Amino acid sequence: MTTQSANANRTGVPDLVISCVVLIICGGALALSVTYPPAVSLLLPRLAAGLGLLCATWMILSKLISLARQRQEAGAARTANPVHVHTGEISAPAEDDDEVDPNDAEYVLSHTPRRVWLTTIGFIAGFFLVLYLCGLFVAAAALSLVYLVTVGKKSWLFSLGYTTVLTGLLWVLMRWVTYIPSPPGILLPGG
Repeated sequence: MTTQSANANRTGVPDLVISCVVLIICGGALALSVTYPPAVSLLLPRLAAGLGLLCATWMILSKLISLARQRQEAGAARTANPVHVHTGEISAPAEDDDEVDPNDAEYVLSHTPRRVWLTTIGFIAGFFLVLYLCGLFVAAAALSLVYLVTVGKKSWLFSLGYTTVLTGLLWVLMRWVTYIPSPPGILLPGG
């Protein structure tokens, strides 16, 4: 087995394990939502659990297909490698070590600049601070507006419109559709 296919097998297995765990959690959440009264569980818990089940199943199937293809390619590569008669060594195929998968999580996490990490952690901490002080709707609006202007480099007009629509949809979902109380803030107890 080549080192490239061995690395591909190693990177596919953790995704498969995580997908199986998510499948079990979402299955349990869906089963638990059946015990709730219909007015509470019809939309959000069942929708979220069902979507989680669907996505986890999709990931499991795609990873299993991908791993099967990799094993098939590795088997074909092993049979294609000629054996030298005089030394008995198997010649390995030429590998390109310069090729890096930009979607590899280990590569992305190890090559992310410190400034990006600090910005991300700052946004997360800021969101939870504003959530604690002012509630969910103000926190969502503040995060989306500041993020779009500073990181997304969007115009103020676009950012204000997007923030207004996002916060309005969130308010309608929480107050009129799901009837789930939003986290209130210390300064603004209305949430």
